[in-house]
This record gives sequence, C-alpha cells and structure tokens, in this order.
Amino acid sequence: MSISLEIKSGNLKEKIMKIDFRIEHIDPLGQGVFKSEETDPDSGEVKRTVTFIKKTLPGESGTAEIISSKKGVRFAKLIELKEASPERKVPECVHFNLCNGCDFQHTTYEKELEYKKLALTRHLFKFPEVPITVHGAARRLHYRNRIQLHYDKRKKLLGLLDEQQQILPVPNCLVIDPSIAFELRALYAENSWLQILVKEPPKGHIELYAKENDKREGHNVQRSINRHYANGGFTQVNFEMNEKLREWVKKKADQVIPPKAMVYDLFGGNGNLTAKFRNPTLVVDKYRTPPEANGHQKFYSCDLYDKSAIKSLIGLKNHGIPRPNWLIIDPPRSGLKNLNEFLAEFKPDGFIYIACQATSFARDTLSILKNYELQSIELFDLFPSTQHFETIGIFTRRKNNE
Repeated sequence: MSISLEIKSGNLKEKIMKIDFRIEHIDPLGQGVFKSEETDPDSGEVKRTVTFIKKTLPGESGTAEIISSKKGVRFAKLIELKEASPERKVPECVHFNLCNGCDFQHTTYEKELEYKKLALTRHLFKFPEVPITVHGAARRLHYRNRIQLHYDKRKKLLGLLDEQQQILPVPNCLVIDPSIAFELRALYAENSWLQILVKEPPKGHIELYAKENDKREGHNVQRSINRHYANGGFTQVNFEMNEKLREWVKKKADQVIPPKAMVYDLFGGNGNLTAKFRNPTLVVDKYRTPPEANGHQKFYSCDLYDKSAIKSLIGLKNHGIPRPNWLIIDPPRSGLKNLNEFLAEFKPDGFIYIACQATSFARDTLSILKNYELQSIELFDLFPSTQHFETIGIFTRRKNNE
C-alpha cells in the first residue's frame, strides 16, 4: 500500500510518497528488499515494484519514505518500524541511524556475516557449486585507518555524506581506529577545523589517515586537504584483516604455485599481497615512480586498463622478465572486464582473483570457466559493519586446455 502526500512550501510543491513494507531478504548492498504489486488507477495495469530500504532486516514491517524511483525500482528510507526482527539490536554508534557509512550495526556480527555470505551465494548462482569460506574480523569497530570528511564552510558543517548527499557531522564515529578518532574529536572541538581551512575553498574534503607503525592516539596521523583519495599511498583500511589476507594468500600460493614459477601481481600497488611470497614476482600497477625492487619483487608501471597494457607486458620478455605462470589479480571495484584477454595471451597455470565487489567477480570470471576450474571461494570481511567485503577465487587451468 502506498500513500502520497503533497506538502506546500512557498511557491514549491513537494510530493512525498510513503509505503507500507515487509522485508523479504537483504541484498548485496546491505539493503532490505520489499517486492510489491500496485494497480495503476488510470490504465488498470498491474505494476511490479522492488523497493530497497536500508537499516532493515528480513521479516520486518513498517513505513518508509520513497527517496527516488525509476523503472520499477525504488529506494526508500525507514520512517517507522511496526514489527521488528528478533535479530535486531541497538546499534553501538549514535550516528548509525542517519549515517551512510555503516549498514549492519542494527544486528549482530554473526548475522552480518551470514547476510554477506547469502548475498555472495546469490551472485554465484551460475557458477559450479563450491563451498564459501568466511573469514570474519576480530574487531567489528575501531579498525578503519582512513576517513574522508566533507566540509561546507558557509554552513559550518564537517562530516560524512548521508543518503541524500547532505553533510552529517560524525564526531563520535566508532568504525575508525582510535588514533583517527582522537584527531577527529580535535577537529570538531570548538569547530577548530574551520581555522585549518581558512585559505581553502568554501567546499571540499579532509582526509585523515593513520600509519600502520604507530597507532597511538593522536600520533602519526596524516591529514590531507582537497587532495585525491589516498594521496599518501593506498593501503587497505583494516590493518588486522589485511595481514590475515596476506597470510592466507601466501599459504595458498605455497600450496598451488611451484617454487620457481613466475608470478605477475596485477594491480599490486606497493606489493602488499605478494610481499611474503617465495616466488619471483613482478608487481604491476600505475605508478608515478615505481618502488625499487625488493628481494623477490620487481615493480613495473603500467595502466592495466589501457588498451596497450597486454602488449606492454609481453614486451617485458625483451628485458629478461619471463611470462607469468600464475597471476594474482586485485583490481579496483570496477574489476577487470577484459580478464579473458589476459588469460588468452599468457595462458597461466592458474590465478587468484580478489574482487572488491561480488558483482565484478561474477561478471569477470564467469566467461572463463570453460578454460579454468574454480577451486575455492573465500569471503574476507575487510570492512565490518558495512556492506563491503572481498570475494576471492582460486582458478586452475583445465587439463584439456594445456
């Protein structure tokens, strides 16, 4: 059932639409899913609509306000909860109900991991049935080593963007590391952030970033203003889970990759994932200045999204770097749409694919299953309390494609 209200404000008319809902399941973005059928009063046509509502749980019912709607898909925000799930709990963070940064603090961490696993399972319905191993985090809160805050000097607002892209102050954010929290509180104290931004544009952003080697409160926290994200060098935002992921990748590599096999670490950044490998490794990414060779690792600057990327990698043979026997692939959220082209050219014995989004994992790897066999699927929860997680697959070349 839907109710339309029209509110007059000056010369403007704002149409607000409220709906009654009952949540069926949680989608891959951490949103509750409500499916409904409505009859058009003019044509009599029955229209099927899907509505996504954040901060809800399966089985819950209530009232929500439509934020946006397009082609039978609507997004809404929770207004009133009439029937709460027994899985619901009071969120620890006071900002949770309004903040767009976290998605799951209204339930337990065990249920959060369960919802994420179910979401990944839905994405992989076209894949061979392979057990999904979930790697949870030791800490659900106080882990994130980086935060980007938006500001508006005229409105004297500093914080994160909410669902409607408005700045929400978050002085007591709980997902960030204690060192970042200390610096954040200092910025909010008596609006001291305004003094820091005297010579800056009216609107922009501040990034706070904690170094891994010193996480004491207020120590070694980098602050950058109106510069590109992670301008001090990209690292994973969860130190503990990143180390857990590195150890897992090393262990798997030792099991499946022969000791002298050549490995290409694509989108490898500073060589984080292959730093502990025993294999000779070429780390490839787009660098301003490539890092110096480090033991078994060499670094090569290449934009892997460029049309000439594969040709550039082939040319390395002339510089004494052999073709890869295995690939480690860890692309940004957009994934690697032409993964099949890399595999067709290099024909590696196998590869480990690490995807920031389950959607890109499914899209990129489904078409290569005729040549490569999926050995295992891992879900690494690098971003507890949020919708995000890493999807990792190990693929080995089928014998009939030697």
